[in-house]
Amino acid sequence: MQQAPLFPLRPLSVGEVLGAAVRIYRRRAKAMLLVSAAVHGIAYVLITVLTGASMMPLIGETRTMLEDPQASDPGAFSVMSLSEALSTLGASLVTGVVSMIAAAMVTAVLTRVAIGEATGEPLADSELWPTLRRLALPAVGVSALVGLLITVAAVVPTTLGLVPLLVWQEANVITILALVLGLVIALVAAVWLYARTLLAIPALVGEGTGILGAVRRSFALTAGRRMWRVLGLGVLLTVLYYVAVQVLSGVFGLVGFVAYVAILLLSNLEAIVLGVIVLTVLTMIGAYVATFLLAPYLSAGTAAIYADNRMRHEAWDIELNRRARDSWNAGPLP
Repeated sequence: MQQAPLFPLRPLSVGEVLGAAVRIYRRRAKAMLLVSAAVHGIAYVLITVLTGASMMPLIGETRTMLEDPQASDPGAFSVMSLSEALSTLGASLVTGVVSMIAAAMVTAVLTRVAIGEATGEPLADSELWPTLRRLALPAVGVSALVGLLITVAAVVPTTLGLVPLLVWQEANVITILALVLGLVIALVAAVWLYARTLLAIPALVGEGTGILGAVRRSFALTAGRRMWRVLGLGVLLTVLYYVAVQVLSGVFGLVGFVAYVAILLLSNLEAIVLGVIVLTVLTMIGAYVATFLLAPYLSAGTAAIYADNRMRHEAWDIELNRRARDSWNAGPLP
C-alpha cells in the first residue's frame, strides 16, 4: 500500500509546512539521520580540534598566572592577547566555513529526500550517498554565494555608517545617527537577502538549475509580495529549529560546566587544561547531537516552503499530483 505524500499536493497552510518538517522523521528517519550524522560528525571533529587548538595559548597563560601571579609581564600579556585574538578569529572563520559546507551538503540531500517523499518518487537508501556526492559541490557553491551576498549587504552599510565617526573622531548626534542608520540598513538588507535566497538550494535540487541559476530562481520565486510569506515561514521554521537546538545542546553544556567546575575544585585549580578539554568536548558533542538530529526538520520544512510557493503561484500541484499518481499506479518494481 502506497503512503500518503509528505504534505498535501496543494497550497499549504502554516501548520502543514511545520507538519511536513516533523513528519519526515516518521517517513525516512534512519536514512536521513545517517547522512546528517555522518556529514556533521566529520565537521564537528574538525571544529572541536580547531576550537581546542585556538584555546591552548589562553589556557597556558591562565595556568601560568595561577601558579605565579607575580611572574606575569604586562607587555608580554598584551602581545599574547593579540596573538590569542588572531588565533581565535582564524579558528572562528575556519569553523564557520566547515559548518557552512556541512550544512549545505546535508540540506541538499535531505531536500532531495523530502521532495521525493512529497511527490511519490522516494529516493532509495542506496542512492543517498551518490546523490550527496552529486549535489555536494553545487550546494556548497550556492551556500557560499548566498553567504557572500549577505555579508556584503551587511558590511557595506555598516562601514559607511562608521565613516563620519572615523573622520570626526568624536561621538556626536551626527556620527551616532549615521552609525545607527548604517546598522539598520545592514540588518534590513541581510534579512531581505535571506528571504530572497531561502529557496536557492531547493531550486538547485528540484530543478537542476546550477549555482547561479539557483540563486536567480530563488529571486524569481520570492519576487514581489511572495517574499513576505517565504520570509515569515522561514523565520518561524528557523526560530523553532534554533530554540530546539539550544535546548538540546544546553543540556550537554550544563553537564560540561558542572564537570569543569568539579575538576577545578578537586584538583585545587591545577587541572585547568583537563577541565577545559572536558567542557569543550561535551559542549561540542551537545552541539553535534542537536544539529544532526534537527537538520532533517529544517531541510524538510524548507522543501515544504519551496513546494508551497510553487503550488501557490505556479500551479505546481497539478504536475505533482500527476507525477505522484503515475508513481503510485506503477507500483513497486519487480
